Amino acid sequence: MINDLSQATGDLVERRASVCIIGAGTAGLFLARQLRQRHISVVVLESGHSLARKPAELGHHCEQQGIPYRGADQGRSFGLGGTSVLWGGQMIPLTVSDMAARSAVAIPAWPLSHDQVAAYFPRVEAALGLLPVATPQEEQRTLARHFSALGQIHPDFELRLSQWIPFQTRNFAKAFATDLQGDADLEVWTNASVVSLDQAADNPGRIAAVQARSPKGCHLVVHPQVVVICAGALESTRLMLAFDEAAQGLITKAGAPLGHYFADHLSVTCGRFQCHDWRRYNLATAPLFQRGVMRTPRLEITSQVQDQLALTSAFAHFTFVTHGDTGFDMVRDVLRRRQGEDRSLAIDPLKLGTAVGDVSAMALWRSLHQRLYIPRQAELLLQVDIEQLPNWDSHLRLAEERDDLGRRRLIVAWQITPEDRRVIRTVAERAIAAWGQSDLGRVATLHPALPEDLDNFESLYDVYHPTGMLRMGSSPANSVVDPDLRVWPLENTYISSTGVFPSAGSANPGLTHLALTCRLGDHLVKTLSSRDQLSSPSVWAATPTALGVGAGQSH
Repeated sequence: MINDLSQATGDLVERRASVCIIGAGTAGLFLARQLRQRHISVVVLESGHSLARKPAELGHHCEQQGIPYRGADQGRSFGLGGTSVLWGGQMIPLTVSDMAARSAVAIPAWPLSHDQVAAYFPRVEAALGLLPVATPQEEQRTLARHFSALGQIHPDFELRLSQWIPFQTRNFAKAFATDLQGDADLEVWTNASVVSLDQAADNPGRIAAVQARSPKGCHLVVHPQVVVICAGALESTRLMLAFDEAAQGLITKAGAPLGHYFADHLSVTCGRFQCHDWRRYNLATAPLFQRGVMRTPRLEITSQVQDQLALTSAFAHFTFVTHGDTGFDMVRDVLRRRQGEDRSLAIDPLKLGTAVGDVSAMALWRSLHQRLYIPRQAELLLQVDIEQLPNWDSHLRLAEERDDLGRRRLIVAWQITPEDRRVIRTVAERAIAAWGQSDLGRVATLHPALPEDLDNFESLYDVYHPTGMLRMGSSPANSVVDPDLRVWPLENTYISSTGVFPSAGSANPGLTHLALTCRLGDHLVKTLSSRDQLSSPSVWAATPTALGVGAGQSH
């Protein structure tokens, strides 16, 4: 059931719930659905509207210091569905080596084993309409049949295939619409920005109330048994920084690196292809469709090479750029509008004939070859993405400036280190050489395009995969949350965000993040069931009352 706090009657609304989830984005909606399937009452608080909007449209911008972090503006969305309105939905698991200790680059092991996380991949894939986990033998047969040349390109690289969530389920607000609208024990409040996490008077290690406010001043107070913060990596960090400040360092006094080790994947265009055989290039590199799911090849630097050359995880992949005048652009924009993005469908009438021809070719290629057809007008690029080395000095902190609700804004102080640049250059040079030395070099000539000046941040791009600043670990001295994602000094508060990743690894974080969220859901079900705390939400008050200032209030 969806409610708008801006439209609530009276100045104060109060609710009880077993679980209060902060954020109605990918993790928040996924977790809410999982909990409701186990009959646990849930209240979700979302600061945005029913339709997701960029931060600047809602006054949720950050202050930037140092290298501009584009993900703070372009990679975030507030409202039902959150960033699932924007993302491509590319899913691929972290590897065993990604989560293991990597002494060559001084990255410690995750506090969870790969098997503990991988056990939840099948549930996530089933919920999102993805292909079930293939056995290694099945995957090798797929690679040999469809990507034999790429699979043998060079021993430095291992070929893996990602999956993309089908367009009809990429926007979680649309995918879970029936649950959101028809379940009385799932209350979702929009225009409900959290302004306070209030500690219990008799137990400062427990959150007793979550206070939210609408832009028009109406207050909502939720009294939960459990709080789960799913507000996105940056906003979740801002909430924790504000709470820690108000609670006199409850989280950081033991040494927790709250806000530090902020990292992302870095991406750079390192080569441009001059194609000699368009058909063979398409068959060698273009995404594959299997049972309606698109799969994309990537060449990951092997763990052995990482150890030998002291490299973080990295991969090379094949992209193409069009300029709004192809059939691919038309199809993509239609699908993104269906996903929820605000996109125009304008195309030059003089190029309409070519675009229609492209659409026909796309249909033919998908039917005959199970491949995405790459338009001949496209620029063909080789892209390299690397995992940033965790760095204490790359961090988030609170600004002095406050927003319209009196909450302190976030300062993003992101860094790209010389070591990050070395890894980019090393992996890019090896990928370029591998292509040129292989049989694929006769299909397309790869012209190096790696920028000489990697110190210029315009040469590099963050890819909106923020990690590290809420890191998971083995103790309150080295982390913010424990292996169950519980905030160390708070017995009933958890965080589900890519910010809990101790390191980014080689993969897009979505699948691993949702697997951790799925695991958290099982943990909460077990915890709440043991306490016999499965209660239904109920209205406590509908008349104005004075709001007490709790220890966790941020204004």
